[in-house]
Amino acid sequence: MGGGGSAAPAKERGYLAATLPQPDDKITKRSLRECIPPEYFKRSYAISLGHMAWDCFIVVFSWWLALQASAALPWFCSPAVWGFYWWYQGITCTGLWVIAHECGHGGFTDSRLVNDVCGWLIHSSLLTPYFSWAITHAKHHHYTNHMTMGETWVPSTANPEKKSVKYAKTHLGTIERVVKIAVMGWYVYLFVNATGARQNRGQSHFNPAARALFKPKDRPYVIASNIGMLLGLAVVLLSVKHYGLWVVFRNYLMPQTITNFYLTSITFMQHTHPDVPHFDGEDWTWLRGALSTIDRTMGPFIDAKLHHICDSHVVHHIFSDMPFYGAKAATPYVKEHLGIYYKSVLDSKALGSPYLGWLRDYYVAQKETVTVQKGENGWLWFK
Repeated sequence: MGGGGSAAPAKERGYLAATLPQPDDKITKRSLRECIPPEYFKRSYAISLGHMAWDCFIVVFSWWLALQASAALPWFCSPAVWGFYWWYQGITCTGLWVIAHECGHGGFTDSRLVNDVCGWLIHSSLLTPYFSWAITHAKHHHYTNHMTMGETWVPSTANPEKKSVKYAKTHLGTIERVVKIAVMGWYVYLFVNATGARQNRGQSHFNPAARALFKPKDRPYVIASNIGMLLGLAVVLLSVKHYGLWVVFRNYLMPQTITNFYLTSITFMQHTHPDVPHFDGEDWTWLRGALSTIDRTMGPFIDAKLHHICDSHVVHHIFSDMPFYGAKAATPYVKEHLGIYYKSVLDSKALGSPYLGWLRDYYVAQKETVTVQKGENGWLWFK
């Protein structure tokens, strides 16, 4: 087995390359749980529902404020008003999306009914199939950075010298890929499982009979997800009929598209870096996969609006049913316990801004992390 050690790859590649030897008796899931104060695992109805209610209020208030500002200011201010609204509302809706994602993990409250009702309502309103995605997302958590069983952003193994790969690494190829992901990447994944495991490509999150994604017992949940999607689409279509396409696009579709971009790009950044390996089955373990997750930051304000899904993602992958406020508080304890095996990029800035630094790093990662090949220890590294 190729996982005996990690010091050499870490030294040659960079500090993120340190990978936990397996087996290891000092760092285990149990030792990680024991290093965290137990109160951080407790879920609070008041805190969780309060965050959801606040996000819903901000969505409505931001929309109202944009309408008021657009009506009161001179016409030439309108592009700035709506541009800022799209960006800010996209961030806020991403935060709501994260709460629904937490509902699917069981980390929102202690009640599965409350979790599922809240998650289904939020995700359906953002045109996401709640149960269907929660089921496949659980597989992503179970097989993180697994080359054949992984569910999200499984890299290509194409020859780095291939013409298409070389083009993908050019600025033009990178821009083309980023635009495609931003505009339609989320729904391409949902409809045909693009970026998922190779053997599951073509499987749809909307098909209850998609055997590679769902078990027979999942059928009613997939149908319930589809009903939520259809209801959401019905509201959009009725709004277009009543108010017109431009009004619906300006008020809802544009920030919703930005939300889709954030959720795909954040997931990509949480698990992708030139120094972080992927594994074949013989070298992969659940803990190794979980610790291949990277904590990043968009700055304290946006991190808070996104309920710390970026800057406490390592803990989230180890204990996915922990509430986000617990994961944030637990991160320093886990960081100390993991030592060199804790992966983070929390100091990147562009023009002094962590948010702009994150965007720059996203572009660089899309440009440089196109295909993997076997390297040190028999693991797969980006070439």
